[in-house]
Amino acid sequence: MGKRYARLDDTNLRILTRLQTNGRISNVRLAEEVNLSASACLDRTKGMEDDGVIRRYVADYDLQKLCSHVVLFCEVILQNHRESDFDRFLSAVRERQEVLECFKIGGRIDYLMRVVCRDIDHYNELSDFMSRGELGVEKFHGHVVLATDKAFQGYPLDMLVSDEAR
Repeated sequence: MGKRYARLDDTNLRILTRLQTNGRISNVRLAEEVNLSASACLDRTKGMEDDGVIRRYVADYDLQKLCSHVVLFCEVILQNHRESDFDRFLSAVRERQEVLECFKIGGRIDYLMRVVCRDIDHYNELSDFMSRGELGVEKFHGHVVLATDKAFQGYPLDMLVSDEAR
């Protein structure tokens, strides 16, 4: 049996498309933009929150205006691939604030992480922590982000959500 997806009509997709680029939009304004009454718009939005389609609202800010930092993508290869090895590694990673995202991936590496550090010394400390041995990491390799040429601007929902899910 395949994965079950939330059923979304075109109006809900329009709501989601607007919210992902402006989570602070007022319900009245959102309702106007998607051609609904304010109460109907609020009901739909609340329903998608309750269903877990909308997980949270976040602020997106320019970290360069706040502090000096370095962003890296880190490749991780584990020594062994037992469930307990993955669990031990993920437990440690979830405790590290500098690890922004961690993806288990297929291919020659086990995980790809996006991390942010104060500076290269901070990254070296993270690298040492990952490579000490108790986490079962065979290789930990970081790639410094020199520039962000295309930042995340929201999901292309019209392209991704199939007609069957509408």
